[in-house]
Amino acid sequence: MKKKIATAILIAAAAVAFANEPTQSHSFSANDLPMEKKIAAGEKISSAAKSFTYLRMGVTDTVPTTNSVHIVPGLGVGHRISTGDGAVDVSANYTRGQWAKGENASTYFYTLPKASYLHYLSPAKHSSLYAGAGLAFGGLRNKDGAEFTGLIPSATVGYEMNRNADVRSFVQLDVSQPAIAAKNLIIKDWSGNADFFEKAPIAEISFGFGY
Repeated sequence: MKKKIATAILIAAAAVAFANEPTQSHSFSANDLPMEKKIAAGEKISSAAKSFTYLRMGVTDTVPTTNSVHIVPGLGVGHRISTGDGAVDVSANYTRGQWAKGENASTYFYTLPKASYLHYLSPAKHSSLYAGAGLAFGGLRNKDGAEFTGLIPSATVGYEMNRNADVRSFVQLDVSQPAIAAKNLIIKDWSGNADFFEKAPIAEISFGFGY
């Protein structure tokens, strides 16, 4: 008798569950996904929706000559806006240094503004490599007093971390090449070559973080 009662209860419970099944299937949510799917979906949505403002610190070769390299620290600020699998980055950067202790010759390199497009190689992941290109209006001066002011295109590679956190960070390499001059005061370099700005790109390695 007890076995018959237990069987009846099980049949009734199954019938109730079956009756409620269509309603539950229509209320499917992300909570029903496996954990790895939840993480992937969450990261995809989060990374596509966020943008952040950052401070950048780095070192730059600000003396584009054929026989020397001059490494000085620099600062920059910018704003990076996510656009699907990429980002638009707008920034301003400034570097200034002195060629040697006790000398008056100074160097500088600035971009104001600089706009770049960056493409993420792994846009759905927590961290991703990226690469892109940009164009800036800027200027520079080397230790000999040669100056350039005008358009400066650049290429960028980097690695962005903590893409789903409140505080995000990145390391980045930029290679810039003075191209179209609005003002160009040429003082010949040591070899007598007056167009060395056109032959010597500027390399900058930086670390940035922002919210």
